[in-house]
Amino acid sequence: MEITQQSYRRSARSFVSKTMGRPAQSCVWRGITLLPVSAARLMRTVSRGRFADAPAALLGMGLGLVAWFIILISTQAAVNGALYPLLDAHDYQNSWGGPTLAGAWAAHAGLTVPILVAAVWLLRGLVALGSYDQESSTGARSHRWSRPLAILLAAAGAALFVGWLNQL
Repeated sequence: MEITQQSYRRSARSFVSKTMGRPAQSCVWRGITLLPVSAARLMRTVSRGRFADAPAALLGMGLGLVAWFIILISTQAAVNGALYPLLDAHDYQNSWGGPTLAGAWAAHAGLTVPILVAAVWLLRGLVALGSYDQESSTGARSHRWSRPLAILLAAAGAALFVGWLNQL
């Protein structure tokens, strides 16, 4: 199969639209609501006495907490990148991009863009993993890898959050 310039353009447009278009907004919103929806699902499961579905809801809550942490870190990066001169008004000679304010601002704003792109794609993965785990608990599909991966990501997110809190 020959790769042409048109296919490069098509793949670039697809990447940009999935990163900044409606799918990105949808996955960020679904990432925000993953924790409350999973908590409501856990309460509904426990109240009905169907404890076999509780692990999927608990994993959804863990993934929701990881999603909130990703949103928190990316929002902090966006605010620091955009408002760097107002938030960190100090000696610019020792800052990234210094010794001028314009260089420091450009460096911090430039670092924000890849962080936000990575955050959107991480949220897409977390939302997809949460939906796979929910589908496997209802019996719609069988993804054997989704539950161990969700446990691993929830544990890694908890360890990252504890490390982030300790550095404050």
